[in-house]
Amino acid sequence: MSKSSISKNRFGLYKKGILAGSLLLVIVLFALVWYVFPGKAEATISAKTYGEATQSMVDTSRKYLGQPRKFRNPSGDAMDCSGFVQYIYSLHGIQIPRTASLQGASSRQISFSEALAGDLIFFSDTTGNSDAIGHVGMVVENDANGLHMIHCSSQGIVEEDYYKSAHYLGRFKFIGRMPQLEAKYPDFVSPTRSISVIGVGDIMMGTNYPSSRTLPPNDGRDLFEPVKHILASADLSFGNLEGVILTGKGTPKRCANPATCFAFKSPDHYAGYLSDAGFDVMSLANNHSGDFGAAGRRNTVAKLDELGIKYAGIDEYPSVTFQKDGIRYGFCAFAPNNGTIQINDYEGARRIIRGLKAQSDIVIVSFHGGAEGSDKTRVTGKTEYYLGENRGNPKEFAYMAIDAGADIVFGHGPHVTRAIDLYKDRFIAYSLGNFCTYGSFTLSGNLGIAPIIKVNVSSTGQFIDAQITATRQPGKGGPVLDANNTVIKEISRLTKLDFPNSELIISADGSVSRKTDTKAVKEEQ
Repeated sequence: MSKSSISKNRFGLYKKGILAGSLLLVIVLFALVWYVFPGKAEATISAKTYGEATQSMVDTSRKYLGQPRKFRNPSGDAMDCSGFVQYIYSLHGIQIPRTASLQGASSRQISFSEALAGDLIFFSDTTGNSDAIGHVGMVVENDANGLHMIHCSSQGIVEEDYYKSAHYLGRFKFIGRMPQLEAKYPDFVSPTRSISVIGVGDIMMGTNYPSSRTLPPNDGRDLFEPVKHILASADLSFGNLEGVILTGKGTPKRCANPATCFAFKSPDHYAGYLSDAGFDVMSLANNHSGDFGAAGRRNTVAKLDELGIKYAGIDEYPSVTFQKDGIRYGFCAFAPNNGTIQINDYEGARRIIRGLKAQSDIVIVSFHGGAEGSDKTRVTGKTEYYLGENRGNPKEFAYMAIDAGADIVFGHGPHVTRAIDLYKDRFIAYSLGNFCTYGSFTLSGNLGIAPIIKVNVSSTGQFIDAQITATRQPGKGGPVLDANNTVIKEISRLTKLDFPNSELIISADGSVSRKTDTKAVKEEQ
């Protein structure tokens, strides 16, 4: 055989080897794609309605459970968390951005109660930068236990998970609905709802210490009667409980200076007056929640528990989450006093508020801070003191709370009313004054007027509007409606002084709106 023939045969065998190898490689790649994408996953899936589409998205995504995190789709793109979500959407003819941050930026934020299958749930990254979106999953179910999601997890596989799992709960940012999905299926109309929250100031319904002579007439049954219809008009009503609920004698706190130190306790059955008036949640973070030591606190929370009234703000109970009428609320409260959650511990406060945000539609934060007295009406933006005690910086604290996730901030402590304002579309009342403080409080002048503020927010916490109802406490105390609207005028005056660039317009009738509302501007003028 000639050398040329041998060379040709070798070349032919070489070409056949290449072809065989190429064929084998194609078969292997095809098998891998078939394994990673069961069936004909690359074909667009059609659906007639929003519900059909989102259920199909859930069913399709579940086919990939257990698959490796970094597999590639038929287009060759790496399937990390955002790539996986994008791919599931694309299979249903819906194009969304590629990265988690862009997906979050283009989504419409919704509340927990609104979340449905197909919505996206976003988390911060793992570097400690809470502002950056670093992970995304898709909601597959929203049941009594909370949200379930499917995602490419940090464990390296596609898995279905409970959003409260330890690795993700502290990183939760928000739930988003993609407008591209709503545009493709206009049959679906997103439910919209506003939520009303009432906040009032200090409540001390009379004390049986040192004797029952300082209890109100008719055993206190009529204390809230003039305003009960207003308190009951909101989805949620809140107040600051000064003192404890305790019929027994108890041991009062020691006072270094009796002239500036008081101890308050109301009989056990007075807790029922709070429930009858419509209160849902109370702050215990103040200088009187420890007036009768641990026994007083234990009895107070026991009586509130019996009535279903929520509470927070003391060491044993820093925060609370609860559900009412389909809305998930988170509440926490802060003060500078012993036994309370500290107003000056910003890191601790952030941790509590972020934890609530990860579990709640609406987060309400209360603080007991700022200097006391009839002349302490201004929001100074500085640390304030009373009798040498650091009472915090109310403005700085409120801003920090909202940055951490608060939707509404209610302040107490000065015993006078202060300004209101917005920060990042969230409502702040810096002090709500003395609302129902019978017998032992000075109630002359501005110490005896207080607002009932009803704040309307969206289901994700953005301010819509508000209504201030003016009250005053005549005689020894107890709120009645004030036809002169004195406190409305005072809040308007102080807001203009302390926040001259505020977005808020406070009308003479107590309605509160934004300056962008031209009607409200004309009414104020």
